[in-house]
Amino acid sequence: MHQCGSTEGLGLAFISKQPKSGDGASLGASVRNACIMWFVRIGTRLTFVLLLALTPVLAAYTYWSVQRSTRTYINDLKRETRAITRGLTPALENDIQNSEWDQVQDIFQRIGTEGTASALFRRDGTSWYALREFPPDLAPAHDAFELSHSEGFVEYERTASGRTWFCRVVPLLGRQSQQDIGYLLVAQDWTDISEDLRSRSIVSAIAALILMAELSRKVMSFSREDEPDRGVEGDEVRMLTEEFWRLDDQLAKARGALLERHRRELELERRLQHADRLATIGTLASGLAHEIGTPMGVIRARAEYLLYSKPAPAKVQEALDIIISQIDRISRIVRMLLDYASSRESLRVACDVRPIVQHALRLIETEAARRNVQVVTDLESEPLVLECNADQLQQVFVNLAMNALDAMALTGGTFRVSARILGNDGASRVVVFTFEDTGPGIAPEHQTRVFDPFFTTKEPGKGTGMGLAVSQSIIRDHNGEITLESRPSGTRFVVAMPIAQAAVQKNHANQPTTHRTEIKT
Repeated sequence: MHQCGSTEGLGLAFISKQPKSGDGASLGASVRNACIMWFVRIGTRLTFVLLLALTPVLAAYTYWSVQRSTRTYINDLKRETRAITRGLTPALENDIQNSEWDQVQDIFQRIGTEGTASALFRRDGTSWYALREFPPDLAPAHDAFELSHSEGFVEYERTASGRTWFCRVVPLLGRQSQQDIGYLLVAQDWTDISEDLRSRSIVSAIAALILMAELSRKVMSFSREDEPDRGVEGDEVRMLTEEFWRLDDQLAKARGALLERHRRELELERRLQHADRLATIGTLASGLAHEIGTPMGVIRARAEYLLYSKPAPAKVQEALDIIISQIDRISRIVRMLLDYASSRESLRVACDVRPIVQHALRLIETEAARRNVQVVTDLESEPLVLECNADQLQQVFVNLAMNALDAMALTGGTFRVSARILGNDGASRVVVFTFEDTGPGIAPEHQTRVFDPFFTTKEPGKGTGMGLAVSQSIIRDHNGEITLESRPSGTRFVVAMPIAQAAVQKNHANQPTTHRTEIKT
């Protein structure tokens, strides 16, 4: 009697009784081979199903991954170029007005070491100033200047001197007339980037082909009938088990690659936040230059007084005290700028955010005074403890404050900043910050887009549209939310963030004592 069937576990059993005749032995061998082939076909079918399922998924994922990484990489490079242009524009406008061409040369040389070329053009499109190594083929066409004048900027890609460049042209405005005095061209070398993206695409395609070929080889290995030492019960299951273990190893490697890609994306996001911070520094530069110029004048006057006069010792002491105090004032201003512009390692600790708000407002107080804006603060009397990154929150507060100042640039007004703790239960308590201006408000059709990247309602060349997008990303990363309320009499941004767990536990620790006291009463 001959049978093919299943036994306990995963094995396949073949039960045979050897017949006495030769014909019976041949029949038994043929039946045995048929049972073995039946088992092999099950493994082959299973592997073919896996191959058919994985092939389109692998191909689609490879294509999507390459396209997404390429698009993200290029967009980040464009954002960096736009941030550089925004930061350079106000500094170059001041240097040109003051005919400080040595400063212009120093700026161009500094950014030239990072693969970026820059040049200045007059209003008629002729070359104004550039370094010797600047490729002349990067000069924009005449219609590009006209489009930059009307739209606020022009971006294009061009090949010059055998290299690929991404170019951005923005107009430069006069300090008094607010008319175009020329144009700034910033070009970033993309030659190595294009070759890198091409090589990454080729490597991804080759890796996908190798994986598919390996799977195909394993499929064919299941169909071989002459493999040595292949038993009926153990070997096929063992081979399938080994394939699944190998697939598990490949998935583990893929997970590691995804984690590494996520780390790189976080690094790019930190670079973008730092570039936005430098762009804000460029906007504040003119006001802070005046703020530094005032104490410098006082120092010069006192120094001349000591040099050309013979004052009494008491007057000498008084003059030296004034000079020291003015130097301390300049140092404090420069230190605030350096602290805001520096890039630190992301670290979250539980801290009181009131000093962070006050430090951010000190950064913009000179700009607020220049625009005739009164800053009013109303912070909670008790500590506002949050688990946060202080540098990132300061960047959010400065962005919201600068938006408010821009909204009131023409007429002046009042900028109010308040902070409150809401919620009775300690586990659900949140800190709510309110930033409110008295500007003209935001049009209803724009309110749903204010947090979109690169969307701005400011004049051309006055903003990149990344401030609110970066701020929303930072607040959400802190498990908070930022919302907008706008009306014709002003705009209000509300930031809500959960209170730190340490403060919640302290609040819970105090609750039982209070509760028992109320019962005794």
